[in-house]
Amino acid sequence: MEVHVHTVAGYQGERLYTRWYPPQASSKGTVVWIHGYAEHSGRYEGIIQYLSERGWGSIAWDLRGHGRSTGRRGFITDVEEYLYDLTAVWTHWREKVGGSAVLFGHSLGGLIALRYRQKYSEIWTPAATLISAPLIQLKMEVPGWKKTLAGVAARFFPTLSLPSGLDPKLLTHDEAAALAYAQDPLVFRIATAGWFSAIQRAQAELWKDLPLLTEGHFLFLLPEEDPICDSQAAQRFFHHLPAENKKLITYPNSYHEPLHETFRAKVYQDIANYLDSI
Repeated sequence: MEVHVHTVAGYQGERLYTRWYPPQASSKGTVVWIHGYAEHSGRYEGIIQYLSERGWGSIAWDLRGHGRSTGRRGFITDVEEYLYDLTAVWTHWREKVGGSAVLFGHSLGGLIALRYRQKYSEIWTPAATLISAPLIQLKMEVPGWKKTLAGVAARFFPTLSLPSGLDPKLLTHDEAAALAYAQDPLVFRIATAGWFSAIQRAQAELWKDLPLLTEGHFLFLLPEEDPICDSQAAQRFFHHLPAENKKLITYPNSYHEPLHETFRAKVYQDIANYLDSI
């Protein structure tokens, strides 16, 4: 699979690792991917390859503090930093790839994609926004002591790192995929107090600004057995979404990562069918 690698300057000079995968068939458009927390864009090469063979190119990039991008691991002061970086990545690639583009966000990436659509549609309105297991509300229980410590540290020591407590077996029923995640050297297992505080603010603002999401096409892919992000909260958000062109696909037997589940071939096909329908 052909790939072009560029480093893009992000907010406050962070260096963002980005890749463009041209389509292997007649071009239908480009998917811009936003990965989840503590992982990296290289984990999406399976779906990228699948869509490339069907005419969809991809722009994949590592969030600041993730993967091969620079930045303190798992730290931001505000989600706005991710939004600025997304603008920088899209601005860098849009003239090179041409044609229409869609936005795909998983977990933290889903929260970022939705906030971007709420705040920066005048900069870029994708042809569609695809959301997988979004971090609208955590389902994974955070111990009370950790919440208290994070709240205090966010004010006085925002870079304080705490164990995330994420078990790879909560991501997928596929044991090989869970093991690959556990052994991935680009995956990290901490969260900072500043990041946690910034995410809580963004989640509150996401609900407050829900009425702004009136334009465009939306696809929500929700795993109903997700032990990390609250799929019921995501469904409530979807049902209150004011956009007329919206579609919901649920996966009753999926953990947090449908794209890495034992039945991911079906998820791939669902995504391809939707992209071809818009």
